[in-house]
Amino acid sequence: MRFDVAETLAHPLDLVFSTHRDRLVETVPFLEEVERLECQSIVRHASGTVEQVHLWHGSPKVLPLLLRALVPAHLLQWRQHTFWDPAERVARWEIAVPGLGTAVESSGTNTYAAAGAGTRITIDGSFAFHPDRVEGLSQAIPASAVPIVERVVVGMIVPMVKRTGAAVAQLLDQPPRR
Repeated sequence: MRFDVAETLAHPLDLVFSTHRDRLVETVPFLEEVERLECQSIVRHASGTVEQVHLWHGSPKVLPLLLRALVPAHLLQWRQHTFWDPAERVARWEIAVPGLGTAVESSGTNTYAAAGAGTRITIDGSFAFHPDRVEGLSQAIPASAVPIVERVVVGMIVPMVKRTGAAVAQLLDQPPRR
């Protein structure tokens, strides 16, 4: 299932791009969906691209009350592998949910562009759920439920993606630390 998100921040392009890339962990206090975020690796390539791996730990508080007891903590973790291209102002990412093995495919592109004195972030992504790829999962989740699962998950992803951009803006709006 495809999704698109766009938002404009009132901060300059280079600042938004570098903050999103280099200070992502600092946005967690502004994201109610996230309990913590760990940067597991950063590789700076000679070409200027930066490759990062983050492990996100989601908060059960954002799940509907009826689902909280049914969704174990390990299913609220996802690993994001991102390639940042400063020349193009693009971030290409893939997400894996370790607790679901190969059942989840999610990837996309964040494109950053000047919008007057601010920055427009356009996110194009996709999410696919394949319970048949994990032994026993297809018995628990029938194929007829897959579109519903995808809609529910994308319905949770899109608002969070929008709040991530807003969290970058909130971080930038804070007074400088002394």
